[in-house]
Amino acid sequence: MDDVDLPTKAGGLGWWEDPDPKSAHLKYLKMHSSPTNRCKLVITERLMNRFDWAGKSVLEYGCGGGYFTVWMARRGARVTAIEMSPCAIGAVNYYAAQEGVADRVQVVPGNAEQDTVPGQYDFIFAKDLVEHLEDDGAFFRRLAQQLRPGGGTYIATQNDHSLNYVLEGSYERLYRGNKRWLGWDRTHKRFYNAPMLAACMRSVGIVPEGWGSSYLVPWRFLTRRLTGQARPWRFWERIDDRLGTTSPFSKWGWSIMVVGRKAGLAGSVQ
Repeated sequence: MDDVDLPTKAGGLGWWEDPDPKSAHLKYLKMHSSPTNRCKLVITERLMNRFDWAGKSVLEYGCGGGYFTVWMARRGARVTAIEMSPCAIGAVNYYAAQEGVADRVQVVPGNAEQDTVPGQYDFIFAKDLVEHLEDDGAFFRRLAQQLRPGGGTYIATQNDHSLNYVLEGSYERLYRGNKRWLGWDRTHKRFYNAPMLAACMRSVGIVPEGWGSSYLVPWRFLTRRLTGQARPWRFWERIDDRLGTTSPFSKWGWSIMVVGRKAGLAGSVQ
């Protein structure tokens, strides 16, 4: 789990720890209703809407509570997802059943760093995953091997070419002395940026086709430092909405997203 806003714990359990699938699902959706997560979902959906999902096979690494697992299945895709949290798997299966797409969703227990599902796919989805991997090179090679020619992919991660990295990163590293600051999750291994992601993709024969960003203005950090409390404001969301897929801003947000396509037969996904 690596969404922009870390979920609050209700009843002493985070959604990913809650053994009750319904309760875990509701906590998961509540987390996604936060301002920063709403923006990220909007930008991701805008990038994903360029693909035709009907009848396509999708492999998803680290599906969390299944927001996009179900999103793709509702549009006709057959989604196989790898997730290591038993509680998250329960939440995804509950969500898929509630949305009437359980027959198009299969969640396989596993670790995205080490495990996969054999075969080739029309699309591979990896949201907030690569920054957690010890060896991201192995993952990108696997990505290319498992994509069919002409197949598409989505990758999202955190961006060191962003205003939040400059401001909050400088505050953490220089003022607080947190030299190993790697963002909002201590399990991160590295940062990325658009040139770095593009190079990783092109090295395995995947061509970037579209970029998106959210949290362009680090309002949470700024308002917390200035007023002692993070202060959401619809204007912040409007900035992301207007500029999140517009160059060059689409490569400057704290959350950076890219869709690409493996070289080969055109039209197999889009």
